[in-house]
Amino acid sequence: MKQYFKSIRFRIWISFVLFALSTTLLMYFAQSVLTPIFYGYVKASECTSTASTIKGLLSAEELDPVELNRVAGELAVRNQIDIIVNFPNTGVNLIKSKAGNGDVLQRWISDSVRESIDNDPDNTLMVRVEGDASGGADGMILATNVIRGDSVAAYIFIYSYVEPIGTTLSIANSLLFIFANIILLGACVISIMISSHIANPLVKIAKNADKLITGEFSMKVRKSEYDEVAVLTENLNAASVEIAKTENLRKDLMANVSHDLRTPLTMIKAYAEMIRDLSGDNPEKREKHLQVIIEETDRLTLLVSDILDLSKLESGVVQTEPVYFDFSQHLKELVNRFSLLDDAKDYQVISQVEDGIFIYADTRRIEQVVYNLINNAINYMGEDMKVTVRLFRKSPDTARFEVADRGVGIPPEQIPYIWDRYYKVDRSANHKRAVKGTGLGLSIVKGILTKHNFTFGCDSKVGEGSCFWFEFAIPKDIPEEGLNALPQ
Repeated sequence: MKQYFKSIRFRIWISFVLFALSTTLLMYFAQSVLTPIFYGYVKASECTSTASTIKGLLSAEELDPVELNRVAGELAVRNQIDIIVNFPNTGVNLIKSKAGNGDVLQRWISDSVRESIDNDPDNTLMVRVEGDASGGADGMILATNVIRGDSVAAYIFIYSYVEPIGTTLSIANSLLFIFANIILLGACVISIMISSHIANPLVKIAKNADKLITGEFSMKVRKSEYDEVAVLTENLNAASVEIAKTENLRKDLMANVSHDLRTPLTMIKAYAEMIRDLSGDNPEKREKHLQVIIEETDRLTLLVSDILDLSKLESGVVQTEPVYFDFSQHLKELVNRFSLLDDAKDYQVISQVEDGIFIYADTRRIEQVVYNLINNAINYMGEDMKVTVRLFRKSPDTARFEVADRGVGIPPEQIPYIWDRYYKVDRSANHKRAVKGTGLGLSIVKGILTKHNFTFGCDSKVGEGSCFWFEFAIPKDIPEEGLNALPQ
């Protein structure tokens, strides 16, 4: 329960409820306390404005009784007030009563009140009048004079209520109470809906994050309509994908290491023991056994490198960094490196490369593809000891790279499986894997070319040899730096 009070769902809900409750209390305070005060201020302003208007008419050079009567009547009706204009010299009173308290106002017309007005610095009195015992509302009386020449021409008495009518205010308070409860109830319902709508995606994200701890990475959290939650969801999904890739890489690496390293390590250990127990004193046998250890060590080094490359490709960890470069010129340099070994290794790598063919690819990875295909062809080449490397335009928009040998070839039914790691062609078909090599080269080629979305394949006939190839689109709009730069 304590944890629930700390949840985002509860805190959103309680925030809405407190906001609605505080708003309701503020409205009640404004209506019950501030409204009468504000109403009194407004009525006082109306009385002052009315007195000023009547003063203006009475101060004119020629008094117009008809105009005075009309204006006083309009002001009384508009402001719901009582007005008495007392002319002391004639004893005449102009009375306009709309508030219903004209008799109260008439009682103020006395010598003592008039004397107080005359002695006031502003010649104005404003006093509050309490309601009568029958429950009448409180009021205010404004009294002032109009001086013409050296004498007082008239006295103005105005009566007005200074608080809302009791019944009206009571009805307003009742309505406020009803609507306040409706608002409070609505705030509770809406806050529950909104809090759940916001909290549910976060709760699901938290649960899926817990799954990461337990090793369950293949999860997919649905995106939210809120930007912040959507970003968090996207990041969590991306993190789970990357963690899954890393975990798969770890599992593949462990599986490959345990499977692939056992044989060469066994060989190294066996021959080392033979040197210790049998051939240590026989230089000829010892030299042969040491040569096997060296070859197995080289094979082990190559194997580890290939395992790492393949595991990264299959786990999706490797990211290609494609650039524009002159594939024709770069390929000639790569083939030339093999040609330098022709005399020592007794084979030939023949280059048939069409000039000016550019490619948009990861330089290092494509170079790895070329090396693997050429090495594979050398391992399986025929009696002519020749491997042919070709690069040519297949169409105006497409180029094709080929590595061909004149070896024993591959049976058609086995071609689909040659890209699988460690796949061994049936020896009964007279096609056996060379001693050198890890059995992972073509799998690495497949991974790299798939990453580049290049089309690739193998054409082979038994007894005639094999041709491994891939095709790619020739880039049209090549940046200027791509025209002049060679890959590093």
